[in-house]
Amino acid sequence: MSITTSTAANVSAPEAPRAFTEFTLAEARAWCTSQGWPAYRADQLWQALYRHAITDYQAITAVPAPLRAQLVTLLPLCSSAVSAVATSADGSEKRVLKLADGETVESVWIPMGAHATVCVSSQVGCPIGCRFCASGMDGVARNLTAGEIVEQIVHAARAHPRCEINNVVFMGMGEPLLNWAQVARAIRIMNDPHGLCIGMRRITVSTVGIPRGILRLAEELPQVNLAVSLHAADDALRRRLIPRCPCSNEELLQALRTYYALTRRRVTFEYVLLHEVNDRVQDARRLAALVKTVPCKVNVIAYNEVPGAPFRTPPARVVHAFVEELCARHVTAVARRRKGGDIAAACGQLRRTFHSVAMPVA
Repeated sequence: MSITTSTAANVSAPEAPRAFTEFTLAEARAWCTSQGWPAYRADQLWQALYRHAITDYQAITAVPAPLRAQLVTLLPLCSSAVSAVATSADGSEKRVLKLADGETVESVWIPMGAHATVCVSSQVGCPIGCRFCASGMDGVARNLTAGEIVEQIVHAARAHPRCEINNVVFMGMGEPLLNWAQVARAIRIMNDPHGLCIGMRRITVSTVGIPRGILRLAEELPQVNLAVSLHAADDALRRRLIPRCPCSNEELLQALRTYYALTRRRVTFEYVLLHEVNDRVQDARRLAALVKTVPCKVNVIAYNEVPGAPFRTPPARVVHAFVEELCARHVTAVARRRKGGDIAAACGQLRRTFHSVAMPVA
């Protein structure tokens, strides 16, 4: 079954009021001059928002008070608000963001010593419907705008002003390549050296594998990392696990070979181990034979259990044996550390409808 942007459950961006976060810096300068203000006011607002994570115009004291009052009535600085936060025993934090139209999305802040990674969502829900993933269980409502994506980072930065966010992964809710225009725009805003200044090589887009989208990523943002959720080495099992699988494995691998030819960047495959489904040694052998046709590494992820899904987490010895078999067949592979499982913030556990243990934000 082919999935395209136009057929993915009509997930267009909302007609919600624009916010300052929707602008690129050049657009923000043009907007300020259109209001009769000097262009440097945009730079002041931009740096307050992205360098200092200020989300309230009244707190931007570099801007005169009368102008701040006008801005409040003209254009929201952010269109989302944090409605709940849950903190894991490992330090990770899940944020529930309420959007202007009342929808909610979840994102995760993951501390890595003096730095942090933010896992962001790209859609409200997900149209792909992987059977082991919570994100698509409630369906998909719409695409997120670039501003709504960027605000997930701003809210996390505001909560942790002394911990630099230097990695962003599009591994939250949604299929990023089915919202490519807004995802690409958000990446360019994140990368702007006057603001968040997150390097392209520190941004990862994770996809179930949309061939046309993979090629657009290679052509438009070749320095961004690509991760592909594979989960099965044969088409029959992959289509059983991913009911709306967009292409065959061979079509996917052909797109990835073209991607590598254009970018010379190694692909990361993500493979969720489901006990007694895809975690046997013979599964590892088939996977090795498949992925060796493109320069890659494999992240092996022990399944994070989701209520209502008919799967189990494999024992540690099974995970170890799977990774060892891949390595023995000259495939670079690691077992990815689990983060945030106790707050339903681990891989595959984020939801459009809020069901976690988070406490409301005061």
